[in-house]
Amino acid sequence: MRLLIADDDDYTREGLSESIDFEKFGIQEVFLACDGAEALRLAALKKPDIVLTDVRMPKLNGIEFAEKLAETNPGCQLLFMSGYMDVDYLKSAIKLSAVEYIEKPLKLAEVEQAILKSVLGIQSKQKQTAVLNQKNELERQRLVGLLRDTGADQDTIKELCQETGFPLGKRYVGMIMFSRNEDEHSRADLDLINRYWSSTGVMAIGEQLDRYRCFVIAAYDKQDFKRINYLADLFVRQHDSYSIGMGEAANRLEELPESYRLAYMAAERSFYYPDIRFYSRQEERTQSKTFFTNLLPEFYKRKDEHPEQLPQWVESSCSMLREQEYADRARIIALFETAAIALVGGNQKLLIQLENDYGIRNVEQSLRDCRTLDSLEMMMRIICGAYLEEVQRSSPYSRLIQDVIQYIASNYRNPDLDLRTIADHMHLSTAHLGMLFKQETGTSIKQYISDYRIGLAKKLVMSEHYKMNTIAELCGYASASYFAKVFKASTDLSPLEYRKKT
Repeated sequence: MRLLIADDDDYTREGLSESIDFEKFGIQEVFLACDGAEALRLAALKKPDIVLTDVRMPKLNGIEFAEKLAETNPGCQLLFMSGYMDVDYLKSAIKLSAVEYIEKPLKLAEVEQAILKSVLGIQSKQKQTAVLNQKNELERQRLVGLLRDTGADQDTIKELCQETGFPLGKRYVGMIMFSRNEDEHSRADLDLINRYWSSTGVMAIGEQLDRYRCFVIAAYDKQDFKRINYLADLFVRQHDSYSIGMGEAANRLEELPESYRLAYMAAERSFYYPDIRFYSRQEERTQSKTFFTNLLPEFYKRKDEHPEQLPQWVESSCSMLREQEYADRARIIALFETAAIALVGGNQKLLIQLENDYGIRNVEQSLRDCRTLDSLEMMMRIICGAYLEEVQRSSPYSRLIQDVIQYIASNYRNPDLDLRTIADHMHLSTAHLGMLFKQETGTSIKQYISDYRIGLAKKLVMSEHYKMNTIAELCGYASASYFAKVFKASTDLSPLEYRKKT
């Protein structure tokens, strides 16, 4: 808090300044004025919370000074000091809502008591204001949530607009304002954003969507749309850690859900192009989902056939995703989560290595925390590298059996794959190859092929993005009905039952 002492008597003015421990009242700054005119100038410049003023001063007396002060700083607490307790001055002091009228000669205890009364009054008002502001802010955030909802009740929206002072009958635009920082302590600061728009004179309300993102709606007159874009761009230039996804203008409140959708899509482009600061809507293009559907089966194929090619799979997958600018970020992260789990699984040695060497304590959470495709690609490269090191250290099979396993991984999609086909490829008799394979693996080639297909099918069934006939084809089954029969025989559940259960 700040306090101003105005008195033409040097002894009184300086004495109060030196004798009172203002810090114990929460007052950090004290200013001194020797007459009413200087007091008015200092009050305009320093904006004190409390003014302790003499009634009779040169240039402007205390009452005249207080009257002018009420115009420029109406919330200031007034304390009058005077040796003249006449009725006119008392009436003027009461009219100006003075907290206290202290009679001279001053008694230090009385002055301190008057200051304490003022401080408590200010603190009480601050608490009331904070409660009202918090309530109003919650109502504003609720309003923003309704304005981006296509099914929201319009009567409720109009009622909240009136309560919060958000204007009706304007033009509007929605924008996603988000923090680009990826560290665990970063957060989009809605208060900072609100203060910025308030300082520009634009009526804007915002809602915290999650830790990193806020959705903000700005209201403006028809001719001011370019100014809104300029101010949004200015914000990101002034705040290095922020970017903005801009929606399109809405002529009515009812059009704001679409503005939100377009702002969200614009902001999602940061996943692919993190260095851009201001994202605007681009033409939506038809996306080919075929390439995405094939990514996971291709991963499993490389993992089992040529694990050394896993880094190339990560690179080529990310390259295709960038080229397609595939919009469903959650599905991309889910894809890499599935791949990472398949590599790491419950391998404690590998998990310990990832934590010790790279600080990765939870593989799935680390992938979910990636906010750009670049960081996701880097994380997958680390996981693949650690996996390959572990594979090289722990392969239990001879070169021949490894070649058989790789051949199965390359050809499992062929429904006719069997022991004879593999033996012919290896230039061995079926009996000899079957015996060698069982000696090292503990299972027959026929059973290994069946287990391999079922294992892959389980992984694909768990993803709701694959239809059953597609899974049957990808896993080497002649038909969807035969696949369902074999799957149930292996798991005691139909593919759909298995999906629901997992």
